[in-house]
Amino acid sequence: MYSKKGIQTMKTLGMQPSRRQFIQQLGLGVAWLGLATNASLVFANRTAILPFRQNAASLWLHYNENSLGMSPNALSAAKYAIERYGNRYPSASVDEFKVKLADHHQVKPEQLIFGNGSTEVLRAIATYSAQQNATMIEPSPTFGALKGYCKSENLNVIQVPVGQNFEMNIAAMKKRAMAQTGLVLINICNPNNPTGNIIDFTTMFDWINNAPETHLFLLDEAYFDYAQANARYKSGLDLINQGKDNVVISRTFSKVHGMAGMRMGYGIATVKTANKIKPFAAGFNLSAAGIAAASAALDDKLFYKKSIEYNQLSKSILVDTLNELELEYVPSDTNFILHRIGSPLADYAEHMQQNGVRVGRKMTLDDRWNRVSLGTPDEMKMFSQTLKAFRQKGWV
Repeated sequence: MYSKKGIQTMKTLGMQPSRRQFIQQLGLGVAWLGLATNASLVFANRTAILPFRQNAASLWLHYNENSLGMSPNALSAAKYAIERYGNRYPSASVDEFKVKLADHHQVKPEQLIFGNGSTEVLRAIATYSAQQNATMIEPSPTFGALKGYCKSENLNVIQVPVGQNFEMNIAAMKKRAMAQTGLVLINICNPNNPTGNIIDFTTMFDWINNAPETHLFLLDEAYFDYAQANARYKSGLDLINQGKDNVVISRTFSKVHGMAGMRMGYGIATVKTANKIKPFAAGFNLSAAGIAAASAALDDKLFYKKSIEYNQLSKSILVDTLNELELEYVPSDTNFILHRIGSPLADYAEHMQQNGVRVGRKMTLDDRWNRVSLGTPDEMKMFSQTLKAFRQKGWV
């Protein structure tokens, strides 16, 4: 069944619903909160330790996914695309979506680099950089995909440890970059994963504006939507709009739009830079369902707003609990929080999994920190209850 907005999206992409399908849909309403399907999954054969976690719904708080699921309109559009156009190559839909997404960002369609998830955009940039015998520099810890891709291309990778409070050490990164010759790929995940903090835009823009043209900045903005409310944050798109050829940003529909399983990512650069990178991305890397869902998601302003609001509410629930337990944490502008757990992560994660809770893997040198994704407000209330019970048992 397809929502009216989902059907409208299909029409803009040249996909016409049948009259029968349209009539069937008119009487159908979808509760967007009912899409949190991951929350209903239960681990099999687990040993529950806490009484209130017996037979409770499992909590998937380890991959920074959106527990609300996709927008109902996006889901409806994806279903329709599969049923109507699943047997066709999506070339025309890609072209039309490219125009729509470019208009959304007020850039030229030629500036977009599509990927099967934003990680494919990162791989394309790594492969391009390998052709230039580049060196890659990044903070540590940070999202590890680009490092893996660069190492597979035999690039020299330099990691610069973060400073106090997990802040990126910009001065040290600058120094290491200036010591290199040739192309230098500088990877900045902003907001950073797994720390959740940002770089003040004045600091970052000053660095980029004064850097040599041989320094190519990849600004991974997967969590951009959650950081916009912070006055210290600005997207690197501003620099691209100023004509900076040494800046590429990457974005994704996986987070705020709840489409991690649809694998819809993209990059934005100047036309000159985009044309250098595009040849290293796979062709036909978007599906008809993904395109339809992403197009509908762009139109669904209400779901977008609620997704941001629920994330803020979930964050406040967890922050209140961490403050109550006096557990140190890094202020976050994302859909996750890095917090101290006070015990080895392996033990903590095992206890959590026994109680049906998935938490993040080891991401910091000190293994007494954990990154936990923000689920729905109800999920975070349950997680907070679990964390308090862990305190009583001496596990945090």
